[in-house]
Amino acid sequence: MAREICLVAPYEQLTEAARLVARNCGYPFDVEVANLEDALTLLPQLEARGYQVLVSRGKTAQLLRQHTSLPVIDIKTSSYDVLRVLADLIGQPIRIGIVGHDSVVRDCQKVADMLNIRAESILFDQTEPLEYEALRDRVRDHFSRHPIDLMVGDTIPQRHFRDLCGDFRLISSGQEAVQEAIESAASFLRLLKRESVNRHHLSTVLDMFEKVVFSLDQDGRITHANQAAARVFQMSRAELMGKPIEAVDPALAIARDTIANGVWEVGRVVETRQGRMVCYQYPIESDGECHSIVFALERVEHIYTIEQKVRYQERQSGKFAAQYHFDDYITHDPVMQSRLTLLNSYAQTDATLLIIGESGTGKELLAQGAHNASRRANQPFVAVNCGALPPTLLESELFGYVDGAFTGASRKGKKGLFELAHKGTLFLDEISELDKSLQTRLLRVIQERQLMRLGSEDVIPVDIRIIAATNQDLEAMVAEGTFRQDLFYRLNVLKFEPLPLRACRQDIIPSALALLRKHAKHYRRHVVDLDLDLRQFLLGYHWPGNLRQLSNIMERIAIIAPDAVATLSSVETALSDLKNKSKPPPGCAACDLTTGDMDSIRLRVVSQVIAEENNSKTRAAKRLGVDRGTLNRWLKDPS
Repeated sequence: MAREICLVAPYEQLTEAARLVARNCGYPFDVEVANLEDALTLLPQLEARGYQVLVSRGKTAQLLRQHTSLPVIDIKTSSYDVLRVLADLIGQPIRIGIVGHDSVVRDCQKVADMLNIRAESILFDQTEPLEYEALRDRVRDHFSRHPIDLMVGDTIPQRHFRDLCGDFRLISSGQEAVQEAIESAASFLRLLKRESVNRHHLSTVLDMFEKVVFSLDQDGRITHANQAAARVFQMSRAELMGKPIEAVDPALAIARDTIANGVWEVGRVVETRQGRMVCYQYPIESDGECHSIVFALERVEHIYTIEQKVRYQERQSGKFAAQYHFDDYITHDPVMQSRLTLLNSYAQTDATLLIIGESGTGKELLAQGAHNASRRANQPFVAVNCGALPPTLLESELFGYVDGAFTGASRKGKKGLFELAHKGTLFLDEISELDKSLQTRLLRVIQERQLMRLGSEDVIPVDIRIIAATNQDLEAMVAEGTFRQDLFYRLNVLKFEPLPLRACRQDIIPSALALLRKHAKHYRRHVVDLDLDLRQFLLGYHWPGNLRQLSNIMERIAIIAPDAVATLSSVETALSDLKNKSKPPPGCAACDLTTGDMDSIRLRVVSQVIAEENNSKTRAAKRLGVDRGTLNRWLKDPS
């Protein structure tokens, strides 16, 4: 087994001491003899032999450290080494000169003073250039002014200046100093190996990720890259190391202050030369400051693939299923009950259904109910929010793609939601948010019940029932040119409008109680009822957020109510959002509905109904059971 530590001895006495230590040392090491001038010539051979740690002394150690990436351990000169040189001079009328590098002989003057030995010191700084003639002149000049009887020093005065004094003694590192240095080298080597194992383990873990992972220093330069990074950006790890991240791809540029400030970032989508990628930036802090970050990238298509797998598993486990039925929609309002009867008849067909209603009126619950009441009840119910994704992502989400459709596309391709909903129902929520370009593609799928994945010319037939929902006036959007007229007519085959909660005031308390008990069960609370004052309070509010807002309030009450019957006084904090409990619904004057004569009362009622029907006189007349002409007469409106 090759040895991992090499001691470079700049003089023969140190070589002998090292060999004596090697005989009894618990950690094997090699010894090479090389003086200051030869050490750098020997260095390439030492690196080629695979040594992990070098050991040397004084200026030789310093030069090696400056020219190699290997760690270099210094052999210190101990007080025992100095005593061995000076002990026999105690009490003698002699003056000594101490000459050499500060790192080797710096303690010699202190020991001489302690022993009452007169001494003059000329110490060379580690940074001084080795210009021997200039150093020789300096030593000769000093000792001409301060004569000495004996020179003491390291190997430099031994080789170059000893003729300036009749007697010279070398301060050599003894076995103790060599032993200490070798033990330090062995400890350092064990630490290196432990860190190497940890780095290898971490690198192996990172290489298992499909994500691209970089570590960046505070200047945004790459200090580590995993295999995925090298593969995706078609560069070796050696080529990546040290590069600014923007040199890999300009789209990956990171502002330096975001690194210095330790800014977290998750989900930024960038267009790289290798395709669309999502960025993740995680700062690494030490002592309250950010010195580096982990910068990860993931292909958008890979996220799609993972989501596709999740969707498949959910479908297999029944999670791609509608949870609600018509019975879950609580209403005692005769008009709404008749509408639900109509919706149930709609559910028996495969015709496209458009649900238009205010936010919070339970449009998705009704869509699920329609699915569960249909012949497709045992097939997938796939819902997508058309406003939740940007158009480019939504397109591949809806229609899927094939291998090679775009840079970085999964080799296996991907099914879209239309395909996942095959034989079942596709629910398109917030259809009004659909981009114009996707409106065109959706129109063809609805019309032909066929689609093409992105990048494919193959037509895929799909057997689906489409239910769309919106809280916007699509007719007005058609008039404004923001929604395709032909798509509107394709969607508006069957139309359903749930009533807002303010139009079904007799449903407020039954719905509130059902929601209260549902939330109480979830939070393991015992509240099951509302007192009279609280009920009156709820009845007096106009509920602009409809059932969703009512559910939020009931959830709060379920959490904070102290007793089984919630009282108005005990849950006031839960009602802080309801600014004016007696605020009338839009279209009604701020006065008692029954104030005044019959014409005044009728006018207020009619105005309220028109407001509740989004200012549609046609729907208001139908709801009131009269024709449009009668409604106009009541309003004294000739139009």
